[in-house]
Amino acid sequence: MVTEDQIPVQNSDWLDAPPSSGLPPEFRLLCVGPTEPDWIGLTLQLDAVGCNDPKFKWVSSASEAMTLLRNEHFDCIVIECWPSNLDDVRWDAPDLVHAIRSSGCSDPIVLLTQQPDDGLTVEACSSHCEILVSSALWSSRALVNVIQQSIRLVETAQQNHHHAVANHRRLVRERDEADHLLRQQRDIISELEAITQGAAKPSSDDAEDLSTNEAGNHLAARKTRTLQIPAKIKTYYHELLRTYVIMGSGSLGGEIAQLASVLAEVGLSPRDTLSLHLEQVEHLVSGLGNRSSRHVMSRADLLALELVIHIGECYQQAVADHNAGQHDAE
Repeated sequence: MVTEDQIPVQNSDWLDAPPSSGLPPEFRLLCVGPTEPDWIGLTLQLDAVGCNDPKFKWVSSASEAMTLLRNEHFDCIVIECWPSNLDDVRWDAPDLVHAIRSSGCSDPIVLLTQQPDDGLTVEACSSHCEILVSSALWSSRALVNVIQQSIRLVETAQQNHHHAVANHRRLVRERDEADHLLRQQRDIISELEAITQGAAKPSSDDAEDLSTNEAGNHLAARKTRTLQIPAKIKTYYHELLRTYVIMGSGSLGGEIAQLASVLAEVGLSPRDTLSLHLEQVEHLVSGLGNRSSRHVMSRADLLALELVIHIGECYQQAVADHNAGQHDAE
């Protein structure tokens, strides 16, 4: 709520160089009240802030106001709150404000009142209106300042809404990109699985040596081994992934190398490791809510690359040690 004494009034030095009014070039103002405003005084106030061609409309009833708002757009609406001791009360200001907002009109609204009213203040706050308390009402020197403030607040709210919508769309787009990347990586694993199964199938020449049942048992055993990853390893990898996403590689090289050694000892291939990685990434991304997932995906891809490289080196070292052992035995 704003009182007249709280609004700075323009002085002669400030009027020497007309400032930007913050009002549209053809400012349209709707005035609602029992008495017609002082147009000359209001025009002079607007002219003092650089608004030279205002357009005014005045109505004296709520029905006229609602009819006018259905057909025309205004840059601001000023409503005079009728004193409660008047017999001819043609509307209640809070009810009119509620009706205006319920109709979908988001134009700035200023309520004029001669005395503070808690109920009016509550309605103004809930309906995003400004209140000017002044015994002068339409002749108040602070009226134009409050109108400017009301317009600025509405413009700021609209900009914030647009930014929020744009940010939400960006997050949704990033989540879709993350889901697309996860599907692509899952497809890579499926293709590798299909290639491996195709290579594991016995040829016609070897049909007598390896039956179909034996080949099926071999594949089933491999799938069982892949699925039986210790829960402690999954939990540890989940925490490592979270830390990597937050901090980056940093000093985690030792932990990654150690985990790669453990996974190699368990017998996980690089493909199985990537499958474990994708499972944990999906859990992590699904828990982000509306937060960005692009950062998570980029960091997760780096972790997967580093981990698979370490596992490859572990298997290469194991092969080298095995060959060296055979050479010594000979």
